[in-house]
Amino acid sequence: MRAMSRLSRVDLHVHSEISDGHGSLDAIHEHAREQGLSVVAVADHYDPMDPRRDYDAPARLQAILEVRSLAHSRRAAHAAGAAPDGTLALVGIERGPVSIPGLPQDLDLVIGSVHYLTRPVAARQGDLFNSDFWAAYRDDVLRLALDPQVDVLGHIAGYLPMDPLLNPGSTLQERRAMEREIAARFFDRSWYDALFFRAAATGKAVELHCATRTPGPDEVRLGLGLGVKFSIGSDAHSLDRVGDVAWALDLLESLGATARDIFIPAEAPGRRCR
Repeated sequence: MRAMSRLSRVDLHVHSEISDGHGSLDAIHEHAREQGLSVVAVADHYDPMDPRRDYDAPARLQAILEVRSLAHSRRAAHAAGAAPDGTLALVGIERGPVSIPGLPQDLDLVIGSVHYLTRPVAARQGDLFNSDFWAAYRDDVLRLALDPQVDVLGHIAGYLPMDPLLNPGSTLQERRAMEREIAARFFDRSWYDALFFRAAATGKAVELHCATRTPGPDEVRLGLGLGVKFSIGSDAHSLDRVGDVAWALDLLESLGATARDIFIPAEAPGRRCR
């Protein structure tokens, strides 16, 4: 556990057993407390607009709302005098690039990630550097930065939606290397400028995605200079990865960031609200 950081240890992107992660809210909260986190946010996948969806969307949303109600009840008990445990547990969702009609307004946070493209692009396996595909991706991220339903722009340069372009059998290590090459070719300074200007203007946070260590130092420096807040997330799908945020803290400290540069949802005292 990292002990010397002058920045708060938070992890605002964790998945539970409700979607494709492991562990209950209680198990995640306990592990977060053991890791010395001040805030942990469970943001399970919920996207009824996803054409690839293979789950019962109403049932999943109901499960998320029940867990959120439990977390809020416990916070209310804490406020009424129950013993504090030192770690604030929040509950939200991670959705895709399309707004969800009727989404409850009282979720603690909404992460928006471009898991699929919103317009059709001809794609074939092996054509990893399809310029039309990545132009559509860039447009979708820019559009997401204007979406009032979203608090955090998730993994903008990592976990890219490149499945239609991949040859079968690609390893995780190979995917990470491909993402770095794609970002180098297609995510240029002008795109980051446009994205960060929009994020700063609309109050969106940009995720520091610890699983892929993206975006890089030059881009984060640019965002800080433009007034962007950054959200720290492990994107943990297993309990042992909850709180794996040292990379983000090291990066922010190396760039001279302060607590004001880090996004914390509204339930955390004294921080920026949605």
